[in-house]
Amino acid sequence: MSRSLNRIARPMLFAVTGAFILSGATTAKAEVKSITIGSNPAGSAYFLLAGGFAKLFQEKLKIRSTAQPHAGSSVYLPLMDKGEITLGLNSSLDSGLAFNGKPPYAHATKKVRSIARVWILPYCYMVKESSGIKSIGDLKGKKVVVKFKTNVSLAQANTVILSTAGLTLNDVSPVDSGGVVAGINMVVEGRADAATVALSMPAMRKADATVPGGLRILTLGPKATNEFMNEGMSGLYTMHVEPSKRWPFVRQSTTIAAFDTYLNAGTAVDDNTAYAMAKAMYENWKQMQKDYAPLRATAQAALVPANNPIPYHPGAVKFWKEAGLWTAANEKNDAGRR
Repeated sequence: MSRSLNRIARPMLFAVTGAFILSGATTAKAEVKSITIGSNPAGSAYFLLAGGFAKLFQEKLKIRSTAQPHAGSSVYLPLMDKGEITLGLNSSLDSGLAFNGKPPYAHATKKVRSIARVWILPYCYMVKESSGIKSIGDLKGKKVVVKFKTNVSLAQANTVILSTAGLTLNDVSPVDSGGVVAGINMVVEGRADAATVALSMPAMRKADATVPGGLRILTLGPKATNEFMNEGMSGLYTMHVEPSKRWPFVRQSTTIAAFDTYLNAGTAVDDNTAYAMAKAMYENWKQMQKDYAPLRATAQAALVPANNPIPYHPGAVKFWKEAGLWTAANEKNDAGRR
């Protein structure tokens, strides 16, 4: 991931070339004349990916495309719902909260639709190996990072993770953190016993190498199932990880949480354009994975999971059916979201 982040300096706005073409995706003319992709601030992985998709659509669809940074999804998801931003990169957690009008979203973004899943994020609590803490249940009475000042949705996800072991906020000593990296530092410095992390974060590997005895990620409690996680927070699910040289802090076969990042479409995206976007992503996915490390965990065949927290765009669905990726499970879940 760190190698790809160095590419952020590449221009995010690409010159218009030629007439508007859909590269053979459909014979009908799309309505979208320019594409703006909302993302987190410059320097973030979301901004990197937004620039990558802007380049893809610029080159393949011949539509002027640009990545536009914002403070966070809570700012640009409502703009997508109003049609003021074309696309946005949003976590499944934020997508679900916004769609259902739950805090920090004042109004439900019922018109936003997904094009595809692009990034899978394994997510878990971590501790020092020397702490003797092995599971979520062992966090009872410990100092645990729960709230992040920069991300409201992760606070709810952390609460759900604790609940897999039957723990509530009254069972731990909750502490706040300025962000995920700050939470790691709090554990390393002894100001907290546990904090949540994205498993593939470079900061996690760096901290593991500097702490005597290293770090350990914690397995979820006995209540952890996909149904339990999704009921607690739409877009959250379970994942199993195994020990590897890449992840030395995975000490044994471990069940952790996970959530996804989607490329979502606002109301400005018509069916023909959504179809063309899905087609361009699918046909160029392997090259996109080479260019942008965060995408490598999502296989081409896994771009359209059936646990999406908001409906897929009907134009994209048309292509996913043609590509053979749309299943009965997709149809059932999507119908329940509409």
